Amino acid sequence: MSMSEPILESMRAIEDDFAEAMSRMYSVGNDLARVRARLSAEATDVASTAAAAAAAEAVEADPEHWTPVAEPVASAPRPSPAQPSPPPIAPGHVMPPPAPVTTPPFVPPTAALPPAEPWWQRDGLVAKVLAVVGTAITLIGVAFLLALAIQMGFFGPLARVLSGGLLAIALIGAAVVVRRRPSGTIGALGLAATGIATAYLDVLAVTRIYEWVPLAVGMIIAGLIALGGVLLARSWDSQLLAVVAVLGVALMAPFVGLEHGLLTGAFLLVLAAASWPAQIGRDWWVLELARILPTALFLTALAAVHERSGIAGLLGVLFAVLVLGTSLAGARIPRLPQQLGALVPVGVLPLGAAALAVDDRWSGAGLFVVATCLLVFVAGLADHPVGTPAQHRLPEFALASAGLTSLCAALRVSDGQDWTPVIGVALCLVWAVTALVLRHRVTLVVALALGALATIGAMSLLPHIVLRSLSDEVAVRHLLAATGVAVLYLVLARAVTSVLPALAPVLPRALLALSALWVGGSVVLLITLVGQLVDDPRGGFTAGQAGATVVWMAIAALLLLRGLRGSTFAIPAGLALAAVSVGKLLLFDLSFLGGLARVLSFIVAGLLLLGMGAGFAQALERTRRTSQPHPGAGPVENPAPAGPLPPSV
Repeated sequence: MSMSEPILESMRAIEDDFAEAMSRMYSVGNDLARVRARLSAEATDVASTAAAAAAAEAVEADPEHWTPVAEPVASAPRPSPAQPSPPPIAPGHVMPPPAPVTTPPFVPPTAALPPAEPWWQRDGLVAKVLAVVGTAITLIGVAFLLALAIQMGFFGPLARVLSGGLLAIALIGAAVVVRRRPSGTIGALGLAATGIATAYLDVLAVTRIYEWVPLAVGMIIAGLIALGGVLLARSWDSQLLAVVAVLGVALMAPFVGLEHGLLTGAFLLVLAAASWPAQIGRDWWVLELARILPTALFLTALAAVHERSGIAGLLGVLFAVLVLGTSLAGARIPRLPQQLGALVPVGVLPLGAAALAVDDRWSGAGLFVVATCLLVFVAGLADHPVGTPAQHRLPEFALASAGLTSLCAALRVSDGQDWTPVIGVALCLVWAVTALVLRHRVTLVVALALGALATIGAMSLLPHIVLRSLSDEVAVRHLLAATGVAVLYLVLARAVTSVLPALAPVLPRALLALSALWVGGSVVLLITLVGQLVDDPRGGFTAGQAGATVVWMAIAALLLLRGLRGSTFAIPAGLALAAVSVGKLLLFDLSFLGGLARVLSFIVAGLLLLGMGAGFAQALERTRRTSQPHPGAGPVENPAPAGPLPPSV
């Protein structure tokens, strides 16, 4: 017998023991499965027995169904459905585990959806439409009745006025009576709105047609009617009635006091202020529109055409303070209603019209500055919680309006003069620096918008940079504007990187590229001014063009050096600027420059290119040597053997 036979017998014994152990384990598993099935069957029997007992209790509640109960008899336990025993397991064979018992998932019953409500039954839509149409038809009928009575000679002026007043009182009284009845809300609103409108027509007659009372008295009466209607609307919680009361007098006042514009504007201003408390505790944005829009339109037209522009401007300032003050109060105090932020530009519209209409440019610019300060003040103090709807957010609307009014102030100061580009660029720089310091997104957006407008305005400088024939007309203001544009792009690029990283790196890189181009233009203008000092502006222009090429080459060299220090954008930007410089050399300098300027431009640019190439190659080689590890330092790696390892014994 060889040495391997005892080992084989030991392995067969181990296999038999392992197979026997597995068979016992699966036998225990089958026993557990049978016990689980028996317990499930008993639980099902208990549930069915409980249901049958509940049904029997309902039947045996009557004494007629009572039956004597026999003595309990012990019964043999109910056999559970036996599972087939596993077949005999041969040694060395492993039996697969039994399949798990699965139950279907429970699906909860879904309730039937209620039937959709017809559109004509939603929120009393048809009733409201009928009420509005009925009010209009009733007013037309009253007007026809009065016209017919006047034609037939039935009523004199006094009888017409008295009948109109009595009709208005009767309609409002009927509205109060109808309101007390169930489902009388819509009819009461229609009657009350008709009565208020009739009262306004009566005031129009005594003030404008017959001129029995002065205009001021008539407006006071109309204001009292409006306030009474607003109070009635609050007690009934009806925005529609409040809108009718305020909008009616706002539309009537211009027709009554068209010849007395300042008095009518003051009346509308007082009405807008007096009707604001009606919104406290209510979300009546339609009433807010009825309060603000007619007054803003009338004051804007008044400021544009009235001779006494100073008083019209004062009314515009008061109206802006009213709108911005109530909006700020609604944003700061939770108990007060939140005003619509979209009405902030409307609030400063009369003030802007007065600033444009005034003859003195400094007075007009001062009004624009007042509007800008008010808007910035509101934007700085407005505090909105997270989730405030966009139409109620004051900072966005206020800052956008402030950017527009500040631009109008700059244009009003320059008044179309030659310093307009300089003032505009300075204004844009103020906004850009403010956005960078405060790190405020909305301010930066305004600065970018103004920067785009400044770019359009700076296009007027290009002829002085490109055309040698205009070298005599180059002035200091051109140099200041070009330099300001270059600095503006640098500040905006930095601000965008810090405040709006979502726009990086595309927008900052574009701004940096534009800044580099305007630096070259500033060099041309600067050397041209130096040429004017020595009575050779054309020579200064020629030298300036060569200097611009050299400056661009120097900037390209700096970008390449920065790229070697780890910037991924600097190397492509430097190569692109170098390509632009070479293109300018071949396309512009070669054609328009002559003599020493052309020679210096090409020689200096060529030397810079050679130096850039040599320096870049050396710096790149140093970078590669630094990045490679020293051969004597670091851990030693054992190389893998070339051939297969010999077998181990």
